[in-house]
Amino acid sequence: MEKILKTFGLIFCLAIITIFLTTSHGLAKVYTYNVPVSTDFSGPYSYLSKTTLPAEKAITMWWNDEVGSKLGVKINLKVYDMRYNPAVVSSLWPGILATDKPILYHGLGGPDAAALMKRLPTDKVPMLQSTACYGYQWLPNQWTFTPRPTYVHEYRGFLAWVLSKWDKDRPVRVAAVSTQGIPAYDDAVKGYKSMCAETDKLEYVGTTYVKMVPVSVMTEIRKLAKKKKPDYILMLGSTSQVVTVLKAEKELGLRIPIVLSTHNDIGTVNRVLPIEDLEGRVYDVAAFSPSLDHNIKGYKVFEEYKTKINPPSKDTIWDLSSLQGAAQAIIAVRLIERVAKKVGPDKITGQEVFNAFFDGPFSSEELLGLMPTIEFVRTAPFPEAAMNVKISTVKNGKRVIITKDWIRIPEISKW
Repeated sequence: MEKILKTFGLIFCLAIITIFLTTSHGLAKVYTYNVPVSTDFSGPYSYLSKTTLPAEKAITMWWNDEVGSKLGVKINLKVYDMRYNPAVVSSLWPGILATDKPILYHGLGGPDAAALMKRLPTDKVPMLQSTACYGYQWLPNQWTFTPRPTYVHEYRGFLAWVLSKWDKDRPVRVAAVSTQGIPAYDDAVKGYKSMCAETDKLEYVGTTYVKMVPVSVMTEIRKLAKKKKPDYILMLGSTSQVVTVLKAEKELGLRIPIVLSTHNDIGTVNRVLPIEDLEGRVYDVAAFSPSLDHNIKGYKVFEEYKTKINPPSKDTIWDLSSLQGAAQAIIAVRLIERVAKKVGPDKITGQEVFNAFFDGPFSSEELLGLMPTIEFVRTAPFPEAAMNVKISTVKNGKRVIITKDWIRIPEISKW
């Protein structure tokens, strides 16, 4: 009996040791993958990365803690200052490719797409942008992806909302303030003209070109208002441009509403101008849940992790630009999660991440409520079947959501 007990005890100890070693081995096998991040800390959008980057870090850190740790995967964000310049992106990319061996790239916007979209299929590294798509990217089988359609689509969604309430016996007159020589902006102007030409309910009355960081635009806005008489001005440019246009309108006694995007939204502009200067004069539109909605899980994750990231970002507010970074990050980690579950934590490659884009829809719940359910297709770099927007403005001294439900974006032709 004693011998049996000793034998049983030995077997039991060996079993415990085996379990311990197996578990320890499993915990030790955490595979770290680099994901380079394009930022701008010394160019025209230096203010933007101060909000998008902390959100990207917060969501990624949350995923590493809550999901990646269970899968044996850790994502390491490598931050690069690209100065919103395609030449800088092009010069740094070979080194990034060789050193980081990235499985995915977080692009900031147009310069990343312009510099890399033709070479990414060869390099086998998909790029996920935090911005909306651009017309020159609107091609099938791309390795550049955006969770949103083009900016032109988003503005068309806003104008669909305007038309639903329009009671004048004439088209809505649309103008834009832009900057020449920037591929993303030049492309958008083409898109504005094209979308307005497709319906007799919209009239594109012209583009006013200003510097990227203007001192004053009084002359330009006076001329635009007098000659073109627009009902709305679309502004895809920098917050500096938005602020100078609003100041010019105020000095000229004008109240032409300006329509903004995520990177120059009401929250961002409100850091420079008092809320009373925005009352009834600005709207922002995006294919994201409005940043005013604090009930979504994405907001709660950001609030919990923003002080845990390095460096901590306790003062960063939750606006459309931070939400933009969070949305980019959640899609990125969900892609990597798909791949890890499919092929294992040690076999994640850029090609596998590219394939994962087309493995079915991402539910709004998976995306932490940051977006509606979306599904990527090979015919476009954005989810063509999930084109919806929400809109906010300023009323009674407060920013408010004015679209309870998602506004469907009408189909528009490629320009």
